[in-house]
Amino acid sequence: MPADKRMLFLRNAESLKDDSVPRRSAEYQVVADARIVGELPFGPYVFSIWEISNRREGDGRWLCLRVQERMRDPSSMTADRFGFYHGGVIPSELVALASLFLRQRLRLGPIVRMDDSPRLLPEKHGWIDREIVSGESNFGELANWLARAERLKPDLHEPFVLCAKLYQQALELIESKPDLAYLNLVSAIEVLASRHDLEKPTLDEVYPDIAALTGRVQDDELRSGIEQKIVAKERLIKRKFVEFIVTHTDETFWSSGSRPQHGRVEPRQLKELMEKVYDQRSRTLHSGEPFPPNVFHPPLLDEEFPIGVEMSVGERKWLPEDLVPSPHFFERLVNHVLKNFLVRHSTE
Repeated sequence: MPADKRMLFLRNAESLKDDSVPRRSAEYQVVADARIVGELPFGPYVFSIWEISNRREGDGRWLCLRVQERMRDPSSMTADRFGFYHGGVIPSELVALASLFLRQRLRLGPIVRMDDSPRLLPEKHGWIDREIVSGESNFGELANWLARAERLKPDLHEPFVLCAKLYQQALELIESKPDLAYLNLVSAIEVLASRHDLEKPTLDEVYPDIAALTGRVQDDELRSGIEQKIVAKERLIKRKFVEFIVTHTDETFWSSGSRPQHGRVEPRQLKELMEKVYDQRSRTLHSGEPFPPNVFHPPLLDEEFPIGVEMSVGERKWLPEDLVPSPHFFERLVNHVLKNFLVRHSTE
């Protein structure tokens, strides 16, 4: 029987048609900043208003989402690397769909009731990027950096400040939407990496299968011309992204005293991990594949890369080679790389 690829809320509703299936219920806070009225019962789900108020347009107001779901999900017993996964659960599906169809800003809040008992559960445990909120900074440190920015080559001013804005947005999102923060951090690097000088690779390095075909061309000059034309068409974005990061990462990054004892990324792993980061970014943007689950949750031991053999969520399983570094590691790396770029490209 082919795997069921329907959305989770549809599969759950189908399974609950069997009265013998054990179930549980939970109510969630949903926050809107526009007036929404009425009530929607849809199978085992109910959207309803909660807060009765005369708030102004744009002010947050509370709605309620009640969800019934089966207690034991058998899908996790057969999880594989191609299972159904979109980075959320049934309530997040329903709120996302409601936001789309109503064209309103809706945000899923915490659980406020489980079965018939009031329960207020925190939305998260710990910080995804603890260093951002810990310690102390001094405005005095800005003087040297702003002076360096002033000495940056004029043609780099616009791209560098765009990098800074993308990085700033990533910090704003990293606790609430870490996957979007990750994408912003990749984009911050891409802005400058696109200008990175890169030695043109051979056709065999880029497309070994095509190189094997052109190798059959008897005329050496014709074969060389074909290969050069093919390589010239390549923008080599991924290669530039990886080399730009590796080139602008020095020993001060690896010798930082705040690095964890367990789950530490080693310098020899940087190139391979940055290739994986770029591949994940491409799959997320172009194929709709969400980031792996380690990106969405605070690291238990502040590890830079998940510790363990594998991870599973519902029907999906990830092996270590499927994972990417933790957001706080990549954020610190991007910060280091952008600062190093400024140091190297500002005139004395």
